[in-house]
Amino acid sequence: MANGRSLQEFVCLPQLDLSHSSLFQNRFIMDELNYNNDEMEKEDISLLKCLTEQLNVYEEIISLVESEKNGFFFLYGYGGTGKTFMWRALSAAVRSTGKIVLNVASSGIASLLLPGGKTTHSRFCILILINEESTCNIHQESHRAKLLIETRLIIWDEASMMNQMCFEAFDRTLRDVMGTVNEGNSQKPFGGKVLVLGGDFRKILPVVKKGLRYDVVKSTINSSHLWLSCRVLKLSQNIRLNNAKSDVSANGIKEFAYWILKIGDGQIGLNENGECVVEIPLDILIEPT
Repeated sequence: MANGRSLQEFVCLPQLDLSHSSLFQNRFIMDELNYNNDEMEKEDISLLKCLTEQLNVYEEIISLVESEKNGFFFLYGYGGTGKTFMWRALSAAVRSTGKIVLNVASSGIASLLLPGGKTTHSRFCILILINEESTCNIHQESHRAKLLIETRLIIWDEASMMNQMCFEAFDRTLRDVMGTVNEGNSQKPFGGKVLVLGGDFRKILPVVKKGLRYDVVKSTINSSHLWLSCRVLKLSQNIRLNNAKSDVSANGIKEFAYWILKIGDGQIGLNENGECVVEIPLDILIEPT
């Protein structure tokens, strides 16, 4: 007896589960699991109620994540259609179940809009000087590789401005890393992960040094062999119009969005060389003082 309690009672006390102890030694995994599941669930429910045409996109992606199947998507939509809102909803849904979602963007400013976002070069160690045979600087047994293995969903925003060789390098790396889990993964796009790209090809495309228009277009993700495995999802409803506080504000947003779309579609001042001269409206200019 010890303090009136038998040895049998001490033996029956709950034991610490050490089966996943290796995960707690990986700071990358710990950072991505450092979310309150209850708060994420509340956010997921709140955001889910606000989804409109985005609901079908949400359900399709989440169903693949839950069933642990692979999928490669490109969410296409111009500014204001709610892509960032979609990223928040997907992230909350995955994190509410204690699973890992990685949010990355091609630019630093865009990454700040994502929950827990980082740049793609920082997160995936993509080389700055890249070529057709490059891979990411991630080794099979490294902590970053183990993070990728545990990840259920990868969201990559502003993908339209990234060179296709970056995606192909990431594809090779994921196939190599996930092949250590299952040999069949090395034959699947992006190692069998669910990857969702987002962007608008009307915006800035990849920068090609001394490249012509053909070189720029050829460098985009939809010119890559990976595009054959991609399913394109589209958003067309301008959510910002619905959130306008007055009719005057809504009309201003609508006119500006329409003007931007006309520029992107080459309907304003376009010449034979693919160049155009755009006159900026005075109401959005900051005049010199």
